[in-house]
Amino acid sequence: MKRRPPAHRSNSNTDTDSEEHRPSKRFRSTSTEVSGDGTEPTTGPIKIYIVQEKLDDKTIRELFDLVELAQKGRPPSVAPLNLEICKNAEGADLIITNIRMKKRFERHVLWNIAKQKAIVTPDWLRESIKKGRLVECGNHAAFTELHDKTVEHCPDESNQDTGATSRESSPSLPRYQPPAVKPTSLNVFKNWRSRYACQRASPLVCVNQALAEELAVLGEARELEGLRVNALAYERAVSLIKSYPYHITQEAYKRDLVKLPGLGSKTMSKIQEFISSGSISESRTTCESERYQSLSLFSKIYGIGPVNARKLYDIGCRGIEDLERYYDVAPGSTIESVEEDLVTPDRKKIPKNKIPDLPIKISLALREDFAIPIPREEVEEMHGVVMHELDLIQPGCVSTIVGGYRRGKPYSNDADIVISHSDIRNGANIIKGLCKRLTQRLHASGVITHVMHLSGFHAHNALRTEHWDSLEKALTVLVLPSKGKEKRLHRRLDLIFASPAAYWTAVVGWSGSKMFERDLRLWAKTEKGMKFDSSGMTRRHDSKLLIPRSEEEVFDCLGLEWVDPTMRNADV
Repeated sequence: MKRRPPAHRSNSNTDTDSEEHRPSKRFRSTSTEVSGDGTEPTTGPIKIYIVQEKLDDKTIRELFDLVELAQKGRPPSVAPLNLEICKNAEGADLIITNIRMKKRFERHVLWNIAKQKAIVTPDWLRESIKKGRLVECGNHAAFTELHDKTVEHCPDESNQDTGATSRESSPSLPRYQPPAVKPTSLNVFKNWRSRYACQRASPLVCVNQALAEELAVLGEARELEGLRVNALAYERAVSLIKSYPYHITQEAYKRDLVKLPGLGSKTMSKIQEFISSGSISESRTTCESERYQSLSLFSKIYGIGPVNARKLYDIGCRGIEDLERYYDVAPGSTIESVEEDLVTPDRKKIPKNKIPDLPIKISLALREDFAIPIPREEVEEMHGVVMHELDLIQPGCVSTIVGGYRRGKPYSNDADIVISHSDIRNGANIIKGLCKRLTQRLHASGVITHVMHLSGFHAHNALRTEHWDSLEKALTVLVLPSKGKEKRLHRRLDLIFASPAAYWTAVVGWSGSKMFERDLRLWAKTEKGMKFDSSGMTRRHDSKLLIPRSEEEVFDCLGLEWVDPTMRNADV
């Protein structure tokens, strides 16, 4: 699969937009205000005011169309929502804006009015329409300083007199509600000069995303070639750029970037080239090279890391067809046909009651499924299925979806779920062996098809010298139950079981991006004299294990200001 060079982002209309869908001027609402004479029902429509500044014409058309579709209950798979466009901010229940600067926003809405409303980004409306219900406003707050006010004034679903229940989930599979977290403080946003990614705010998409993506290509290329130190230098540069809040120009380069820690001379020259020409020639050349494309493709097959990818390339493999010939997999093979040929090392057939491992042959057969990203609603469905089965064998468990989902990614490569038990006193004993029992149950029901890794629980060891965690884990392949004739895709699912004492360190350890987690461990070691990983925090001088009671307390114990999960995207 050929990787495309990083593309620049633009808010301008594309040439493919037809004239009938391209409005010639900004829209004006024709909706009337709800009168205050008491004739309207108490459960009236949710009135929405759209600030059209910083929205292109195509997006404005989309938002107005979404409100109209919501009133009609389209698509039919979701319940109708009682929404209405409002012609002024004062009369609105909720304001949608793409503006993120207070001064610019005040040109359109007075700040004292804004404090009395829920101020959200357009994604709030998109997600509400998709799910057929009003989603939480806090996850889409447009202004950090107004997050609490936005949560307070968020329209309640009780105002929605739709006459229908949500079709999103069945009673046995309640919808997943992400744990509420407070927003990142303004001090962290101002801390972009810090050496450590765990002290900075790194959004999912940053101001200089195009530059970050081009540098990430160079880092990945060096990783594939086994040049770990060189790759780390580019990864650190990407993390610094992700948190830099201003558009990088020649002036910004001289004023700020030359003073940032961790940017070497080679990286600086690449940034200079990008400022001058809008691209990095080495990045574009790398993306077009046959070797990079092959190594990148091979390393995405489970069981083939960078070392094996280079060996395969050196013996002449270039694409998937070559891999299929090398591993003796017929083109277009199904999983069933490949599994029929699989035997154990002593030439015996794999027992049907045993959860099969995921060999490279099966991984090749699943490559197309794995290549399709998982939308957030499917991650939530996976979580619902897992927790429903877990509750049948062990009630009282608690869980959090972590990984890219928790950092706000619209799509994920896999789903990661941290699980523990609500019984603080006896929870550690309750969850022992639970990971294996759950995995076997899900396999028996046909939900889990393969296992890539299954580890038992090990006690926290403060004396170990290298980074690893001692949590009970099952890295698996899952297929959700079919919906009618719909064929479900194979998905990667990681189940992580932690004792109640380690639950919050596990949530933090599995929520951040790779660079965020690396710097979290580095900060703990160099700045606080502590050891940190998913299974616990330990003071180095006396090996005392610290037990936080919340995710925020993990940051407090490490002496760090709070960074909410959506600002832990220190990688591309």
